Amino acid sequence: MKLFKYKVGRYPFGIWTAIIALLLTMLAWVMQAYSLINWESAVEFGLQNGSFQGDDISQIMAAKEKGEAIADLIWVLPLNLLALVGILRKRFIGFVAAMMTFAVCIYFPLFYIFQIWNTFLMTAVGAVILWGIPSLFGIFGLWTNRKLFKP
Repeated sequence: MKLFKYKVGRYPFGIWTAIIALLLTMLAWVMQAYSLINWESAVEFGLQNGSFQGDDISQIMAAKEKGEAIADLIWVLPLNLLALVGILRKRFIGFVAAMMTFAVCIYFPLFYIFQIWNTFLMTAVGAVILWGIPSLFGIFGLWTNRKLFKP
């Protein structure tokens, strides 16, 4: 835990870890936005799994995933932005928003692992590596330096 308190420039290392994790999680929401703009292209890139051009089950999965993408853009993307700005300004609301964002970013890779492990292994592993693990480090970094964020 001492590593997370080590001062690197303006912030301790743990805060930098959280900032990097927030930037990585922002990538997930940008990919969700791209999915809504061009769904079938996102399926080709592996960003989404269900196609509206396939059989009935694929279309149902696509509709479910599209709903999740819309929810991410309505709720989690603004939360991620609030977290990033709040952390940079050392505000308590940034700390709370970051913790909420990281909780979502740990939940959805686990959801992917249990839902699509057998069919889309690389998507599941990619989500864990890009968002799950950095979010865990972000939580540790923020919690170690929680005294910087006074309510």
